[in-house]
Amino acid sequence: MKTCERLVKEGRFVPSNPVGVLTTSYYELLQNKVPLLGSSTACIVVLDRQSHQLHTANLGDSGFLVVRGGEVIHRSDEQQHYFNTPFQLSIAPPGAEGAVLSDSPESADSSSFDVQLGDIILTATDGLFDNMPDYMILQELKKLKVSDKHGCYGVWI
Repeated sequence: MKTCERLVKEGRFVPSNPVGVLTTSYYELLQNKVPLLGSSTACIVVLDRQSHQLHTANLGDSGFLVVRGGEVIHRSDEQQHYFNTPFQLSIAPPGAEGAVLSDSPESADSSSFDVQLGDIILTATDGLFDNMPDYMILQELKKLKVSDKHGCYGVWI
């Protein structure tokens, strides 16, 4: 995600194509000379304030939901190979490349849709989504009264 952030700050991304920034970032990490091992799901959400569009890329079981008027109007699709095995970006230890599950960043589910002033965009890992049903999440979101000077709302977990 730090690489994604750098690419965005450098203007090396297209806001309507968050899968592109995820892909560029992942392949840049693969070329990294510093040994780096691990795996992760990924969720990128880009809000285009001009067009009132949300552009998303989600790989695995992290994700997002959009709440309007106290109801979930959109949620990301979870990607799993089988139970408790989400899609993930991986960099395997030397010699284990074929034995470690690894998905392509291009496999991320992407979507674009309209949002409205006052919508709440919640991004979270499966730690939230697996343990709290929508009605509980909505109860907690109703307690929030956070806004900036532009009237935009956001929740980050």
